[in-house]
Amino acid sequence: MEEIKRALKENKLFKDLPEDALDYIAPYINLREFKKGRIIFFEGDRGKMLYLIKKGRVVVFKKDDKGDDKILAYLKRGDFIGEMALIEENLRSASCRTEEDTELLLFTKRAFDEIVEKSPGIACLILKEIAKTLSERLRETSTKIL
Repeated sequence: MEEIKRALKENKLFKDLPEDALDYIAPYINLREFKKGRIIFFEGDRGKMLYLIKKGRVVVFKKDDKGDDKILAYLKRGDFIGEMALIEENLRSASCRTEEDTELLLFTKRAFDEIVEKSPGIACLILKEIAKTLSERLRETSTKIL
């Protein structure tokens, strides 16, 4: 459990949460290893979990009209993907693949829903961090377009 807590503290989404919130969240997190080149999820899959990158590197991509990969982002230790799956089980808007051997922390929507039910204050802290991240990403996208 301590390894998971340390990894949560190093992740952008959870780094500002208080220690007691991390203690509460850690048992809901699972660690999983992925070999280089492994697809984590495909565009169009139903989103059921958030992935926190503990170690390694992943690429987020979409297929273009010709079937070639269009790279949207490279993510590394401390980053996360799939945060919208905690809010809604919608279809993934892009695919994600490991660029090297990678360790991911998995946080399912089911686990998050349980936290919402049992500890709404902690759930609210998580949602606030997701909202901050989405706001930052939107600002970055707007800057690139203008």
